Amino acid sequence: MDVPLLLVALIAGMLLPLGLPALPPLWLAALPLVMTLLLWRRPRWRWLGALGLGVLWSSLFHQQLLAQRLPVALDGSRVEVVARIDGLPEATETGWRLALAEVRLVDTEQPLPPVRAHWFEGQPANPGELWQFEITLRRPAGMANPGGFDYEAWLYAQGVGALGSIRQGERLTEAPRFAGFAALRHELRARMTAVLEEQAGGARLIALVVGDKSVLDRQDWLVLQATGTAHLMVISGLHVGMLAAAVFGLVTLLGRIGLLHWPWPRLWLAMVLVIPITALYSILAGFGVPVQRALLMITLGLLIQLCYRRPRLWTFWLVAFATVVALNPAAPLRAGFWLSFIAVGLLLYGMGARLASSSLWWRWGRAQWVVFVGLWPWLMFWSMPASLSAPLANVLAIPWVSLLVVPAALLGTVLELLFDLPWVLQGAAIALNWLFEGLGWLAQLRAAERLATPDWPDFVLGLVGVAALLSPLTRLLWLPAVACLFALLLPAQERPLPGQLWVTVLDVGQGLSVLLQTEEHDLLYDAGARFSSGFDLGEAVVHPALLALGVRKLDVMLLSHADNDHAGGAPFIAAHLPVKRTLAGQHAAINPLLQAQPCVPGETWQWDGVRFEILYSPPPPAPPNEQSCVLRAVAGDSAVLLPGDLGIRGEYQMLDRTLTADLLLAPHHGSRSSSSYAFIRAVQPRWAVFSAGRHSQYGHPHPLVVERYRELEAEPVYTATAGAIRFVLDDTGKARRDWSWRERARRFWHEDQALGRLAEQPPTPVLE
Repeated sequence: MDVPLLLVALIAGMLLPLGLPALPPLWLAALPLVMTLLLWRRPRWRWLGALGLGVLWSSLFHQQLLAQRLPVALDGSRVEVVARIDGLPEATETGWRLALAEVRLVDTEQPLPPVRAHWFEGQPANPGELWQFEITLRRPAGMANPGGFDYEAWLYAQGVGALGSIRQGERLTEAPRFAGFAALRHELRARMTAVLEEQAGGARLIALVVGDKSVLDRQDWLVLQATGTAHLMVISGLHVGMLAAAVFGLVTLLGRIGLLHWPWPRLWLAMVLVIPITALYSILAGFGVPVQRALLMITLGLLIQLCYRRPRLWTFWLVAFATVVALNPAAPLRAGFWLSFIAVGLLLYGMGARLASSSLWWRWGRAQWVVFVGLWPWLMFWSMPASLSAPLANVLAIPWVSLLVVPAALLGTVLELLFDLPWVLQGAAIALNWLFEGLGWLAQLRAAERLATPDWPDFVLGLVGVAALLSPLTRLLWLPAVACLFALLLPAQERPLPGQLWVTVLDVGQGLSVLLQTEEHDLLYDAGARFSSGFDLGEAVVHPALLALGVRKLDVMLLSHADNDHAGGAPFIAAHLPVKRTLAGQHAAINPLLQAQPCVPGETWQWDGVRFEILYSPPPPAPPNEQSCVLRAVAGDSAVLLPGDLGIRGEYQMLDRTLTADLLLAPHHGSRSSSSYAFIRAVQPRWAVFSAGRHSQYGHPHPLVVERYRELEAEPVYTATAGAIRFVLDDTGKARRDWSWRERARRFWHEDQALGRLAEQPPTPVLE
């Protein structure tokens, strides 16, 4: 049996469970393995055994990892814990982000899983220290939307079993004398910060030495995104490979000039030096997936050379792929895993049989073209922005960073640690700043492009097009290849039928954003929040969801009022999608860049047989929430009512209007100061949607309000438990709930079961 085929089967088996909504029983996962053992004498069936072994190993790993999550009974509870600081503490805009290990409850000594915690305005902490914290714990969960980032998958892949918000803490013990490589990384970061703090942009160099991405500010990331060079500012496989090549070349040079006397083959000495040095650098850099891949391929290459064998490069790639997945079967849930391995695979495929050209720049330019074209489908699959200027930027930036900045940074770090000589390190920082100046100029020409996430048929067609475009038969296949790529750029999107209205309530946590679609028109009601940390839900959630749902322009963006959780994300939306008209309640307080017009009660319009009407929007001196612009949309005999943050006062003032609606967005996220009996009776909703975050700090939705809706025969629906939800209204009078994103995109690591319990019993309010 061919070894590559067995490796492919093993990899496929380990990846298979990641596509399932629930893990298979272990007896079912082991069935192919048992069958192959019984048929072992027939080589053609051995691949089935490799497949079964992969499924069994992956299932066992995932079962164990799921068992390490925070118990449901502690979800949302405030407790006292003792924990050790693990990993490198990261400074944020508002405090510190800490990884906590060896966590246990103070009262009962019950052990808890690893916690990813944020300490608002907290104290600096060092790796290895033991602390006692007052902390609010939550099971790992995130927002669930079309085209959005799967935060739960990201946490799961890192083995995070709980999230935490630290209230206060007390250091119990200092770090031990040797607190692991995290402490060494922390010390390196501190020394480099002291040397470079007076130098403009000097903090950027820290990302290249210790892999601390938190030192890069938002503007740095925008420049890197716009030029497709983000991979250069974290410790990548390229940097590890360059270090290995430098050590190998140094050993060879010293041997040739007679400064190194070694009676055995120099390959033996090179192997003894290259592997430990690159391994140490990889660990200091955080040992991410790209680094793991590079270290494995370097080690395998040297070992096989030592055995005087020359296997195919694809075998190296498959062995490294299988090893990384076997060590952590959850690693493929992170985009960096795929982008790292696919980039190397593309180079092996696209550069094969093309290295005979004597032109170094042709080969280097071809490599950039191969990676640029080949990664587009994967960037779209992961809803990541891609840069049209990436080939040009990388042709110059990769050698600048790999041949100049990284060697100087590593040499400068050694000189600073051993001899207190900072000038080489400072020179490396200056060289990196020069690069950023050039990249900043290039980034101004065109921002990164974010396209809609393709569905599976379009994605597969796109991969076929890439394979044809990068093959040796490009001149013959370029036309069908380009046609296949258009499946990625112009995916088929469903639209409502004439007279039909789709209402999609997005999951934006404590906030609101609703998309209303007719056959040819789109209206966005509110756009989520933008936080002081810089995290923008308009950028991270609403815009990707709009693209995934086929929205290319907005006919109207209506902002209920100026509160951040409703209007904070609107500037990003307006900057990245054409918006014909912006309306707003409390319009004078809306960002002037949006040029919002005031909502005018009584204004109506019709799109494709659907009628829209602004019912209410009082001017000052009404309180801000009471100035909410209320929209009602009617499709035949079905309607939806969107009241923003309206309170009881505004509800009573609208009772003389026609308010009946099958679907109601609960006013003010289900606050106790809204949703009066009179208002609910006037609306007579079939569904009441509560757009609020899990464990809302405001206690939304209030249990008494939820009970009030149930009493009046309205079904409560929670974005915190269902994710994004779509309702379909049409002229047949048969409004229906079409889908919820947690049901449609369910995977075994998602918090469906625990969140489902919240639908029956909303969280206890913390404050109103």
